[in-house]
Parts: sequence; structure tokens; C-alpha cells
Amino acid sequence: MNISSTISWCNVWDKGSIINVGPDVLGLRNGNVIKFVHMQTKAVSYFKAETVATGLHISVFAGHNRFPLFAFAEVVLRPHIYIYKYPEMVKFNTILPHLISYNDIRFSENDLLVAVGGYPDYPICVFNFRTGTLMLEHVTNVPTFARGLCVSNSNVPTIVQFHKQEMSILCYEICSIEKESKLHQISYVDVGKDYLKSWENFMCFGDDNNLYVVNDYGELFQVDIACFLLKSQWKPVYLREDLEHSAARPHALTLHRMGLLISNSTHAFYLKKKAGGYSAEWLIDQQQLQDVNRFVSNQNGEIYAEQRLGSIAQVTVEGNAASLLDVVPTGRPVITFRVITGIKEECVAVLHSDRVAMMDLAKGTTLCEVPVANACAMHSHRSMAIAIVGTEDGRLCMIHFEKASVGNVTFELETNTLAVIALDFHDNWLVFQDQVRGLHIVQLEYRPHKMTLYLNVSEHLKQVFVHSFLLVEGPRLIVAIHRDASIKLPGCATELWIFNWGKDKRLHRREYTLPNQYVSFCVQPPMGRWTQIEIIAVAFNSPNFDQFVLNERQEIQWLSSVQTPHFGYILGIMMTKHLLTWSVGGIVVHFRQHKRARKPFMVCRFLNLAFVPENLLRARECFNSKYLIILLSTQNLRVMRLPSLSDFVRENVERQLPNEDYNLLEQINYKVSPFVPITVKKEAKEEYTKADLFKRDKVFSMIGEFAAKVTALIDYDISVTGKTNGIFKKFCFNYKWLDSLTAEAHKLCTLERASLERAIEDQSRIRDWIMRQVTREAVSINYKVRSIFADANFESFSMRRKPDMVEFDKYRFYDLEDHIRMSMGSMEDMEEFIQQQQQQQQQQQRKSPAIKGPHADETELEGEEEEEAEEHKGLQELKPFVVEGPSVYEHMMAPVFQLQDKNLVTSNQLYNETCKFRYYLNDPLKQEFNKLFHEAQQLKQDTIDSVLGTNKVLYKIYDNMNIMLRLLHMDQFEPPDLTVPALAKDEVIKRIMEVDDSEIKAINRRRRKTIDTGGKKGRLLLWSVEFWARALIVMMDGVLEKLWEEEIKKDIPIPEFMLKKQPHEYSLEDQKIFRAYEEAVRQLEADRRKYLRILTENEAKTQDLKGKHILKLNQRVAELMILKLKYDFALKQSRVRLLTLETINFTRVHIRKRIGMFRKDFEKLNEYISRYGALLEFWERGLADAKTRLEAQQTRDRAIERYFRSTFLNTVPHAQHEMTKLFKKRPKLPGKVFNSVLICMETSHKLSGKQSQRNAFPLPKEIQEFLAYVAEIEAPKNCPPQVDAKSWESFIKLRRQKMESEVRLKAVGYQLADGQGYLASIAKDLTALKDSKNVTQKSSEESVQKYLEVMRNMNLQLTLTLGQVEVSVMGNAEALTNTVLMHVDDINEVNRLIQDAGNKKIKAMQRVAVFRRQVIFKEWEHKLYKANIAYLKYMLDAIEKCKVSMEFLNILRNWEKVKAERQKYMAAGAIERVVEQKIAAFKKHIERINLKIDIVKANTLEIKRKSHAINFQIERIKVDVTFQNTLRDTMMEEKRDREQRERMSQIKTHRQLMDNVRRHYAHVLELQTILELLRLRTYPTLGPPLPQCHPPVPEHILSSVPP
Repeated sequence: MNISSTISWCNVWDKGSIINVGPDVLGLRNGNVIKFVHMQTKAVSYFKAETVATGLHISVFAGHNRFPLFAFAEVVLRPHIYIYKYPEMVKFNTILPHLISYNDIRFSENDLLVAVGGYPDYPICVFNFRTGTLMLEHVTNVPTFARGLCVSNSNVPTIVQFHKQEMSILCYEICSIEKESKLHQISYVDVGKDYLKSWENFMCFGDDNNLYVVNDYGELFQVDIACFLLKSQWKPVYLREDLEHSAARPHALTLHRMGLLISNSTHAFYLKKKAGGYSAEWLIDQQQLQDVNRFVSNQNGEIYAEQRLGSIAQVTVEGNAASLLDVVPTGRPVITFRVITGIKEECVAVLHSDRVAMMDLAKGTTLCEVPVANACAMHSHRSMAIAIVGTEDGRLCMIHFEKASVGNVTFELETNTLAVIALDFHDNWLVFQDQVRGLHIVQLEYRPHKMTLYLNVSEHLKQVFVHSFLLVEGPRLIVAIHRDASIKLPGCATELWIFNWGKDKRLHRREYTLPNQYVSFCVQPPMGRWTQIEIIAVAFNSPNFDQFVLNERQEIQWLSSVQTPHFGYILGIMMTKHLLTWSVGGIVVHFRQHKRARKPFMVCRFLNLAFVPENLLRARECFNSKYLIILLSTQNLRVMRLPSLSDFVRENVERQLPNEDYNLLEQINYKVSPFVPITVKKEAKEEYTKADLFKRDKVFSMIGEFAAKVTALIDYDISVTGKTNGIFKKFCFNYKWLDSLTAEAHKLCTLERASLERAIEDQSRIRDWIMRQVTREAVSINYKVRSIFADANFESFSMRRKPDMVEFDKYRFYDLEDHIRMSMGSMEDMEEFIQQQQQQQQQQQRKSPAIKGPHADETELEGEEEEEAEEHKGLQELKPFVVEGPSVYEHMMAPVFQLQDKNLVTSNQLYNETCKFRYYLNDPLKQEFNKLFHEAQQLKQDTIDSVLGTNKVLYKIYDNMNIMLRLLHMDQFEPPDLTVPALAKDEVIKRIMEVDDSEIKAINRRRRKTIDTGGKKGRLLLWSVEFWARALIVMMDGVLEKLWEEEIKKDIPIPEFMLKKQPHEYSLEDQKIFRAYEEAVRQLEADRRKYLRILTENEAKTQDLKGKHILKLNQRVAELMILKLKYDFALKQSRVRLLTLETINFTRVHIRKRIGMFRKDFEKLNEYISRYGALLEFWERGLADAKTRLEAQQTRDRAIERYFRSTFLNTVPHAQHEMTKLFKKRPKLPGKVFNSVLICMETSHKLSGKQSQRNAFPLPKEIQEFLAYVAEIEAPKNCPPQVDAKSWESFIKLRRQKMESEVRLKAVGYQLADGQGYLASIAKDLTALKDSKNVTQKSSEESVQKYLEVMRNMNLQLTLTLGQVEVSVMGNAEALTNTVLMHVDDINEVNRLIQDAGNKKIKAMQRVAVFRRQVIFKEWEHKLYKANIAYLKYMLDAIEKCKVSMEFLNILRNWEKVKAERQKYMAAGAIERVVEQKIAAFKKHIERINLKIDIVKANTLEIKRKSHAINFQIERIKVDVTFQNTLRDTMMEEKRDREQRERMSQIKTHRQLMDNVRRHYAHVLELQTILELLRLRTYPTLGPPLPQCHPPVPEHILSSVPP
């Protein structure tokens, strides 16, 4: 099957796929396509692997650094490895299938190809790609991915494999013995997690053949293979503003020239080794490295960077800074593409995120670009060069291409929708789909270009899933839908809905059921109007497609169903001239017409086979099947040139339809709905008539009048009654409008109530969720009991949820008896067991007196009983987790349990100890205290109730006391505020666990509306108990019960006569009544005073009782608080003991593991030392063999030389000198041409002239020139005339043997040098291994010693039962009753602190002594300065009294200067030297002036030269002007001037005449009017003149007439 196609171009290339193909070529990969760029000429070529001959796709590929070769492995199982030559693109060799798959391949520097296989063994295979043979295979079982393999640059390469799961590096060496080779692992180095982000490109071999790695922080390490460690070589130093770049991030390491390049996303450092260390030579700044994927360096010393999307930039260095220069640009990601019709050129329009580009299909060049921001969808017209682009912000842009290189945005429409994700464009209509999958129809106009929103169809598609849509002739919109709106993308379609609309403003919708589920649709646009429309649909999860036809009667006919040869399900379809379908397995074209089939689409051909699944978004064959355009989901666009499609065709299979003759799809619904176009909606305006406005004004006036009436009535009521409450009820309850308003308010309240109920439900859900979160791991939580009016408080213990015993019993308990008895046995069994023990003790006590003799007295028996009891008591052993007493606390604090158990040594024992402690002691102790806590909680609640009752009694007493004081006409008092105890928030678990609305942010908190509840309160008042009691008391006047304290509150009524009569008018009866009244008043006052005293006493007793209740509670709280501290101490003490044991055990386990690791390392080092010893012996034997071969080759070379001089020269005695010169003559070559064993051996084979069965190895250009020059020297024309042809042939053969021998000597010398170097490296590594062994042995011994110290120095826990124990510093302690047990480390630490303090004190004393000496010295200096000041003052006074001249004064002022000058002149020859210096200074000054004069003269000459040049130019200009003047046509100029003057005069004359006409026009018009009137008067029967008789007055004349 020939499906080969030629790649034209791709827009982007795979990330990190750049390789070297020889010293001058770079390669990039895109799927099964490789792009080659010759960096010197910038020539681009492509290689595509898609056939059996070229290779079935590419899985992994690699390029050779020195020779123009590249290799790749196929993606199929058991693939071939093909090696190709560049630029011929011909096979160099083929490696036959050997493994199931390959994960990576690498070329060595010579003729080896290293490959690593795939799952499960991941073997490393080494091939000789010249011969195509397998040299060795080594199973590693190390998962290796691409770029997980590294090969050194030496002749015998070191192979490095990276193990990503374990973050380790494995190093291998190739060992060859005779014809057998094997791979020897020489090192295993752990690199750690600091290399996790940089694992792809973090290692490479340096120029010194050492392995280097870089971590995530940019630090360079050298891998010391022998010592299994990493040696730091260099660290990056960032500036202060770059400190944020020092975090962990990916780094890459690349070999370049003689140094290393370390790069990340912001910096790139080139390091070179100088003076034994690496230092940075140049740096690339952070702005140019953001898009760099990988650096690669070639043999020419050039370094290139692969940037984003596959562009290539070259690194150019200037000083200590470098920059990236783009040399091979690439394309941009493509969203979609369209082939624009109406353009002659073969081009395609591609859509990027910010522009639309027109690109040439043949070359991939951009012809023009039209910027469109945020573009995301595009569609083109079927016949015109117009494209519509949709954007993410809801815009539609119309682009018109005048030609392929010119495109403009002609119209832009704001749709005010979400992002446009799909478009369909047909003639004058456009349908687009927004981000919420709503469909909108847009009307288009082309003269001029315009777009208008017409209709929104989204409301008709709300309850269905819209799969896709098509716009066809009609206009008709075909929408593929699924009834289930919950289907996720991409989904499928089960129905077709067809919408059509027209000028009647009605939307017709027809619904059809499809026979199958379909995933893709396309239509063939008809050639005319209102013809049949062909619809092709792809069935869901099948390789079939169905063909439908939509006719003019709006019927859909099912024409055919075709089964295609696709290997998988069809994913997409596209129709142009032919039908194109694609799946994950390839692309197939189905021919509409073919000579082998009568029906369309029954013959097909594969265009592309995908051996690696690729997700295609769109594919199209265009320009008569000349090009194939493929767009992948990765926004990768490929353009391929197709071969002839006439060969290698296949036939599709036609599937049978339900009916043979006619199949129509069922129309299940037909609906017509009127609509109003969006343009009409926007133009419509609401207009109100005058009647509507009048009604509105009337309503406003009525409202104003009513408001005025109500306001006046309310003001009147307030002025009369003075009340401001109840006005709303009085004036607003009797209006109908208010009733309707109240009904609306009730509706609103109903909605508000529903909202509040939903909010309450949300609150309940959140509270339940919080409760579940809290109680998921706990049965109860901590909450407190606080004392009343005091600060004492204590908490309860929180209880964790007990584990299931089935799960709990998984752990192994050592004390099985206690475990079974405590966890499974009942309490009755325990009681029976205790009773049995007591009975046995009683029986033993009863038996013991009978054994004594008859003379034993009672005291002896009692003493013996006590001893036996003590013996039984001492023999009874308490078990740690069996609580036999009444209290768990007493059991835990028993003296026997205060010691640490020395038998707990394993982690399993410690874990079981912890579990049993929590299950048998911790939880029961907490439960025991929680019982006391709940009792205290109940006591506090009772206390609060009693205190509240006491407060009520006190308030009643205070009320009665005030009443009595008022009745006794005494001063009343203000009752004091009584303290009211209450529970705090942390004392009520309900308050802790519940969450109010303010803490729940997600709740819609709304306040209740103000509701008038006056009437409701009145109704509730009738049903209250207090109301009936009061009413009965008032009605019955206290008949129900009479109380003394209530009776004395009543005043005795005054007799009536006392109000009417004076005392002297009283009668005897009145006096009698008066005396009884006075006695009653006196008795009442006495009772009131008595009751007041009783109230005072009751108040004191009540206060005392209240204080007692509170004190009782506070005392209980204080006791339990102390008890809680004891329980906490007991639990913490036990926990600390267990934690101490766990710490000691962890330390011992850690040291044991460390000792075990050292032991493994020691054994491993012994193994490696033995291996290195064997390897050293092997290389010594190899080196001896190389020396033997060198000696043999030297012997052969000397034999050839001897034969030439002794035998051959005798055959040509006349030309000995010439033949000797020719024998020694060699081509001139650079010094490093023969730089490897492989090149020397290949050159020797070429020189020998023997026929070899091996493939020709590509030799460098210099070697080819060398061989050509040798062949040229050996030509017969260079033969001396004295030598015959036979001797010349013998000479050529002998000379070639000599040159072959020399080259072989060089090859053996290289082998010997490599062997010696490697032998020295192995010896060095062996020494390093022995050193590592010594270090490991020393570390192991130190760990053993540390383990012994840890075992001896165990931490002990000391419990202080009472107070604080103090130890006297001075003196000796005789007993341990007053001592503290301390650890040796603590004592050493205290001693060190004391020593440090002593040293500090000594230093402080030294500083004080030095300071005192400095103070004394400063005081002495101060006295000295004072004495000097006094002397200077004295001398100043003495000098001021002297009289001197000005000259002498100047000398005194400048005494030092004068003294120096005098001393200078006093020396011998001083004056002569001064004179000479002055003369020299003047000469230098004169020279400087002469120099300036010369410069001025030179400038003057330069100016003169420039002036001469300017004069010469002026003369030339004058000559040019004169020449131009001679060429002038004066007559033509005069004629032109004359014509201009005549034209100007005509214009002026015309202007004057026009002014005259405007000036006399009114007068002429008046005369014409008079003439017309006279004519009418003279000839009245004649009509008016015809219009043509009076032509219309010109507009410019009418405009000039003044009004």
C-alpha cells in the first residue's frame, strides 16, 4: 500500500527534539517528520517515515555529533532501527529487530549505537551501526525514559543510565574479551530529590571525560564514580534583586567547547575550568530565556537554542555577556483554517489567537496578516474571498481579501454575547454559537459590507443538547440535537431539527428522528437554488457513514449506508469534491465518481496511516487533491503534497437499508412560531397618547389629595388627644386599597418566611456538618465547670471514639490473660474470681493455728497471723493493666508502677504498651473523672437554681421593706443589685457545638419584618394564668386567702366623723371609736415595725444561705480542680515515660539501621574493590597486548622501509633520488585530522585497497581530500621517465603499504594512550574506593561506640511527690534523700556553662583593668596638654611684646617654607639644579605651545582643503546652472506666460459681467413684471407663457440677490 506523501511544511515542532546531525546540521521532529536545517546555508529539507521502505513512524531518534548520520526506531513492536545519511536521505544501514520496543537511543563518538529497551527488562543494547551487529545486551530492570541515557565522548564510551523512581545514576563500562563483550556496572550514585525537576537534561560528560550533574538550585557537581558521591564544583551567585530566582526549578546542563553551560528559565552561565576550579565566563540575561527549551552545541564550537514552538536561535557572545539571535523562525499555534475561494494563488487562511494569516501552501510563507484580537472561530464564504472571525469577547469581524497579499476588516459587529465558539456561513446568512451553546442568526449585506443581528434561536433549544449545526440553502438551519440535555461533550445526536424563516416573520421548526446515533455531519452545497441538499452523517462508534437527502418538500430521505475500511471508529468528516473521513488510525478519501463503481463514495483510498494515535480536529484535501491539510488538537498544522490517487484504491461495502426502494425519516413534530427580528425590536419605541398622560396626571392628583386629607386628620387627632401611638390603626384600617396592599404584604411575608425557612435549613445542615466533624473522632469534647464569682475552673476530659475490637485485636498483646479477662470477660466472672481468692486465704488462716503446739499463746498466734498476712501481701503482685482497686488513679500512682520497664525493647512491644495504656488506664481514668465532673456540673446547676430562688426571695424582702418604710413615713432605700450567676459559654456543650448565624457566612441572614402583634397580645392576655388570678383576687377582695403581711400593708380607714367634726365636737360614742381607732393605728404601726425587723433578719439569713451555697460549690470546684491537676499529672507522667522509652528505642533503631547501612556499604565497597582489581588486571593485559601489537606494527613498518631501501631502489638505479622523495612525500594536512582510532583504521582500509564486506563509513572531508591527493600522486603522469610501468606499480603498492603502516601505528598509539589513561583512571578510582572503605569502617566503629553509649546512658524519669528538691552545692551528701538524679550529659552541660561563665568573668575583669589603665593614661595626657597650653600662652605673651618688621613677620609666618628653601639652596649644586628644572619646565611649556600651534595649522589646512572642495562644487553648480539656462526654451516660457495673462483677464471680465447681472437682476425682473401686467391688460385672453420661454434662473444668481 503506497500512501507516501511529501511534507510541505509544519507550523510548530515538538518540544526538546533538537539534535545535531553532523557538525553543520540541526534536526527537529514533528510526529513522523524530521526537519533538517543546514546552519551555514539555511537550507531546509524534510524526511518523513510512513512506509515500510522508509520506516513505520518514529518512536525515538538521535543524530551523530561528528558525521552526517541520524537514526530512528519504529513505533511498531519489534522495530527496526534505521540509520540514514544526510543530505542524500538514503539508508546507511539497518539494525534488524531485536527488542520489543526502544525507549531511547544514542550515538557514541565513533561507530557504536547504544539503545535502551522497554518494559519489563529495560535492557541496554550496544550495536555497531557500521556492520549492523549486536555487540552486547545487558538486562538492567531500571525503568528508563527518553533522555535517561548518556554516553561519554571517549573511544570506549561510558554508559550512564538514570533511574528516576529511585533518583540514582548507574554507570557502566564495556569490557571486551576476544570476540565477546559485556557491560560492567562500575558505580551506583544516589542523587536525591534535589534533582527531581531537572531530570530531563541534568547530566552530561565534560571535555575531561568526567560526568557532571546540576541540581534544581543550579549547583554543579562532579560525579565521583569510584567514591559514589557528588563533588561540588560551582554555585550560582545571584544579585539582591534576583534572590527570588534561587528557589528550586528546572536546570539544564550542556557541554560546549571546553566548558559547560548551565541554563534555566531566567539565566544561562557558561563555565570554564581555570586554576582547578570552574568560573563563569559569560552570562545570558533573564529576558531572553523564557521560551528556551534546550541548548545544543556542535563540533564547530557553535551553540544553538531551541525556543518555543521549534524556532532556533544562535548564541552570540560579546565580552562577558551573550545574547540569542533568531536564525530559524517558526510558525504560531493554529486554531482553525479555511481555504478561501475566489483567489488565484494556492493558499490557505489560518486563524491564530490574535490574527488571521494567509499562507502559501507550497512554501509555508505568510502572504498577509490581518490583526483580530482574541480570535477563536472562523468560517469562509463558499464563492467569495470573505471570511468571518468570531472572538472571545463576542465580536464578529468580516475580512475581505482583495488578493492573497491584501486583506482588510470591512465590518465589525458587537453581538453582546459570550465567546463565539462555532460559525457557519452561507450566502447572506450567518449562524454562530456562543459559549453557553446558544444559536444566533445574523443577516449579511455585501454592498456595502454590513452585519445585523436578526434572531436568537436559543430559547427553542433550552431543554436539549445541541451537538452541531449546519446552515444550508433556503435559508435553513439544520441542528443535530439529543433529547438528554445532561450529555457531556462531544456527545452524539439522535434527531435533526430544521429551522427555516422568511419574510412572513414566522419560524418553522421540523423535527426528524435519525435511524442511528451520529457524531459528525457535513453537507454538499447545491449548485443551484432550491435543489436537493446532500447530508453525510457518521454513525456513533462505528466505521460507517450514512447518506441523506433533504428535498424541496422538506423531506429527508435515507439514501445509503456505507462501511469504510477504517481500522477504528470514524471521528470526523469533511466534503469538498470528494469525501474525507478520519479516525485514530488514518485518513481515507472516498471518491464521488470512479470508474470501478456506479454509486458515489464506494471506492476509497488511504491518504495517511497513523501508527501513533493522533487527535485530528480538521482535515481537508484541496486544489484537486494536490494538497492535504491536517490540523491536530495540539494546534499543529501539517501541509502535505499528495501523490496520484489513482492507484491502491479500496472498495467500501454498502450496507442494507430497512426498505429497498424508499426510506424517509419520520417527522415527529412541526411547530410554527412568530418572531420579531432583533432590528425591529431595537427600532420600536413606546409612545403614549394624551389620554394616557391625562390618566397618569389624574392618578397623581388623587394620591396628593388623599395624602393631604390623611395628614390633616392625623394632625388634628394628635392636637386633640396628644397621643402619637395607634394612629396607623385608626386612620388606615378601613381603606380597601390598604387591604389589597396588606394582601400583597402577606404574599411578601410568605416569600420571606420561605426564604427564612430555607436559611434555617441551611443553618441546620451546617450545624449538623460541624457536629459530625467534631464527633467523627470523639465521643465527648472538653468543656468546663467554673466557680461562681471566683476564678477557679476545671475542664472535663475529651473522650476519643473507641476503636472496634475486631480491628483493635489485630495488634498482638503479650499479656493475653489480662487482655482476655479485661476485654472479653464479664464483671461477674471477676467477682467470682476475687471471692475464690478470698475463700482460699480464709481457709489457709483457719488451718494455720492447728499446726501450732498446745503451749502457744495468743500473742504468738496473732504475730504469726500478721506475718502470714504480710507474706501474702508481699507475694501478691500487681499487674500494670489490671485495676483491682476502686480508683484507677491510685492504681497508676502505685510505687511499683513508677519504674520504667527494662523489658520493653522492641517497637512492637512499645506500640502494644501504648495501646494497652490508652485502653485500660487512660480512658477509664478519664471516665472516672468525668463522672465527678458531671456531678459537679449538676451541683452547679442546683446551686444556680437555689441562688436564683434566693434572689427572688431577697427582691420580695426588699419590696416589703420599702413598703413598710413608706407606711412608717421613713426614708426608702434603693434595692441593691443582686449578683446573678449564669453559665459561661464554655460551660454549656450546646453553646459550644451550636453555631449562630453570624458564624455561618453562607447563610442569607434576613431580619423579620415588623409585624403588628397588638391584637395577638390582647388575645393571649385572656388566656394567661396570671390574668385570671389577679382578676379573681380583685373581684373577691382577698377572700381566697388572708395573709398577715398583706393585712398590715392596709391602712385603717379613718372614721367619717373625724373628717366632719372637730375634736371638741366628738360625742362619747365618737370618742370611744376615736380611742379604738388610735389603738388600732398604734398596733398597726407596732406590727409594721416588727415586720420590718423580721424582714431585716430574713435578709441576713438569706444572704448567708446564698453565700453558703456558693461557697460549697466553689470548694467542690477547687477540690476537683486540684484533682484534675493530679489526674493530668498522672497521665502526663505515664505519657512522658512511654515517650522516653520510644525516644530511646528510636535512637537505638536509628543507630542500628545506620550500622546496617555502613555494613552494606562496606560489603559493597569490598565487592567493587574486587571488581576494580579484576578490571585493572584486564586492562593491564589489554595494555600489554596493545604494546605487543605496537611493536609488531613497528617491526613491519621498519621491514617495509628496509625493503624499499635495500631491494626496490636497486631496481631503479637511475631514479633513486626521485623515488626516495616520492616515497617520503605526504599530503599536507591539519594536525588533528587523524584524531581517533576509527578514522585511522578506516583510512588504513581505504589505503590498503582491499574489498570489504562492510558498509562504507562516512569519513570527514579532510580524509577524502587526503585519499584523493594520494590517488592523484599515484597517477601515471607523476611517474619519472626513467621508471617503467611495472616498477611504478610496485612502488605505488609499497608506498601504500608504508602509509597504511603509518596510519595503523597512529591507531595503535591512540589505543595505547587511551588504555594508559583509562588504566590510570582505574588505579585512581581503586585508591579512592580504598579510602572510602577506610572512612566507612571508621564511621561504622563510631556508630557502634555511640550505640554502646546510648545503651549505657539511658534517660531515667524521676517523680517528685511533694515540693521541690534542692541540693546543696557545697559539701557532700551522705544519703540520697536530698538529691536529684541527673544525666551525665546534663552535668557536662552545666560544667560547660560554668566554664563559659568563668571565662566571661575573666575577660570582663581584663577589660576593666585595661580600661582603668586607659583612664590613667588619658589623665596624664590631659595634664601634659594643660602644661603645654600654659607654656604656649606664656610664649605668646612674650612674642606679642616684641616689635618686628613686616618682612621678618612674613618669614616667621612662613618659617617652615623658608627653612626648607634655605636648606635646599644651601646644598652643593642646588641652585644649578633649580635653574635646570626651571629651564626644563619652560622647554616643556614651549613644546606644548608648539604642539598646539601645529594642531591649529593642521586644522587651518583642513579647512582650506574643505573650502577648496566647496569652491569646486560651487563652480560645478554654476556650470550646471549655465547649462540648464542654455537648454531653456524662452519662447515656450513666454507663450505660457502670455496664455496665463490672457486667461486671468478673461476670468476678471467674466467676474465683472456676473457682478453686473446680479446688480441689475432685480430691476430687470421688476420691468418684466410690469411688462407682463401690461400684456395681460392688453391681451387678457392669452395664457401665460410656456416654461421653455422663460428658462429657470440659476441657483447661484438667486443666492446672490439680497433679500
